[in-house]
Amino acid sequence: MRQIFLSAFFLALSCITSGASAQQINEQWLGFWNSTDGQLIVTPKNIVDAGKICKWVGKAPTGQHAGCVGFYSGTTTKKEMLATLQTMREALRSNNQNMDANYLAGEKKLVDVLESNLQSLSDSTFRVVDTLDADYQGSGDCGNHYIMDQGIAYSVRQCESAGLGSALIVTPMRKGPATEPLTALNGNWVSTKWKYGYTLENGLGTATATNSAKFKVGDEIIILYATGKNTFEGEQVYQDGKFHPISANLLPDGRLQFKGEKNITWIMERK
Repeated sequence: MRQIFLSAFFLALSCITSGASAQQINEQWLGFWNSTDGQLIVTPKNIVDAGKICKWVGKAPTGQHAGCVGFYSGTTTKKEMLATLQTMREALRSNNQNMDANYLAGEKKLVDVLESNLQSLSDSTFRVVDTLDADYQGSGDCGNHYIMDQGIAYSVRQCESAGLGSALIVTPMRKGPATEPLTALNGNWVSTKWKYGYTLENGLGTATATNSAKFKVGDEIIILYATGKNTFEGEQVYQDGKFHPISANLLPDGRLQFKGEKNITWIMERK
């Protein structure tokens, strides 16, 4: 009887634990993705979307949340998107007399590109990967999310206010390495003054030493994008546990000089 009771207890505990943990993102997503619309970086812990590091939480948050989070958000299908395409074409036909010829041609071109990209999709049901930033105050009529089909990530943008041709934009992304200025930074970096450090890999930094209870070793705490051969921008976790905008310059002596909010500066050195 005792054995049966213990088995039932641990089974219940296992169910509670698995239910409380975040649903992991499919391994197909992991890596660096690029397209004409921008870059997406996916790790088991975070999604870096439009330069924002968003913690992967598995499902949409309920109520208030802090910072930026990533999650699965429902599903969509090729059929649903083709229906939107048809609505867009009909809207262009019914409003073409009220549009400048050049503008109309540009909108039609966008719709043609959309149709081509949609036809390349399979007839599957696609899980939507989305992000939500608690600090972003947008207009609310534009949105962006991602889907995966046959090993290819697609950026899906919806923004009717940008024009009829932009009501839906589906763009395939290419999986590949980061740019050369970023790969040159790969390796271990430390601050002797602030007593923390991280390992940079293609612009994304994982903490190797911490000076705050707000982040721990193994957390992804910095993202950098190249703005020139030796200049970078991005964001980093401060001691308050929040991400803040930063810029950096690679100095001739190989050190990285950072500048943050309120003109705060600091140096990171290779370890």
